[in-house]
Amino acid sequence: MIRLLQQVNWKWRSICLGWLAFLFVMVSNAACTPNTTTQSSTPSPTAECRMVQHSVGETCVPLNPQRIVVLDNLDGALALGVKPIAYLGTADPFLMTHLDNTEEPVETIGLTETGPNLEAIVRLKPDLILGMTWHTGESMYQPLSQIAPTVLVDVDSDGQWKIPLTKFAEALGKTAEAEKILADYSARLAEFKTAMGDRLDQLTVSILRVYPDALAFYLKNSFPGSILDDAGLKRPPAQAIDRTGQNQQRIDKELLPMLEADVMFVWTYGHTKEIAQNAQTALSQLKTNPLWLALDVVQRNQVYDVSSYHWLGFGPIAANLVLDDLFKYLVEGF
Repeated sequence: MIRLLQQVNWKWRSICLGWLAFLFVMVSNAACTPNTTTQSSTPSPTAECRMVQHSVGETCVPLNPQRIVVLDNLDGALALGVKPIAYLGTADPFLMTHLDNTEEPVETIGLTETGPNLEAIVRLKPDLILGMTWHTGESMYQPLSQIAPTVLVDVDSDGQWKIPLTKFAEALGKTAEAEKILADYSARLAEFKTAMGDRLDQLTVSILRVYPDALAFYLKNSFPGSILDDAGLKRPPAQAIDRTGQNQQRIDKELLPMLEADVMFVWTYGHTKEIAQNAQTALSQLKTNPLWLALDVVQRNQVYDVSSYHWLGFGPIAANLVLDDLFKYLVEGF
């Protein structure tokens, strides 16, 4: 009799354990099911959102986002007509006119050097976050996607500025707008090439940045290098190369002859007022250096000081401002 009761007890205990195991699995699956913005999620689009595959995962993006935070590629977002509620870093002056047209003040949510302030983003209650992996890193995708649907884009160099423009446009449902932006850019390139005529194949163009304590020329895969390449302009041999993970090459003043070209564009830059002033001082000193004065391009007076803001930009607005300089110095004033 005792053995029978024990068998009955074990039978019920097994049934109970089986049900408990089933419930545990169901609860675990529910708890582990990722939301629509995690890297491993594969949700279906609904009437309220569209699926967007990007460099870090797949995200269901609201069809008509109203509160957008832009972590990178502010230029591209503004060109697409986005009115962000916040952005990362400091907007270059040529972008401020676009930000001034927004209906409410646009906040900054951190510096590019330190990354976004998550608490500030949470407080703003965005419905979409757009960015790149440059300043956020892939590790930031998970916390960002817990705040709002997030789309991040990865590129190898700043010369690939058209990639995030296209991906942001896809996320925003503005593919037609991006296509027009790029078509207009291509039309201006064609106009420039026609205006240059035979000189296009004859000119070499050097681009130089002056730091407070160094010089650097920009490579083919850099942002300014990509525009010169799009425009069909040739570069000095040392500058006509792509280098993964590097868009510029620093040189000592003893190597100034490497900069020789038919035309040279020069700029200084500093993210603080002091650094900017020191860079400008360094440029003034460079212009008295005998090796600099010996350059044919200097002696022909075909060195042009240009704005670092758009020559170091990233996006179609900056690209068109660089084209403005090419028209100004190589077509109209040559």
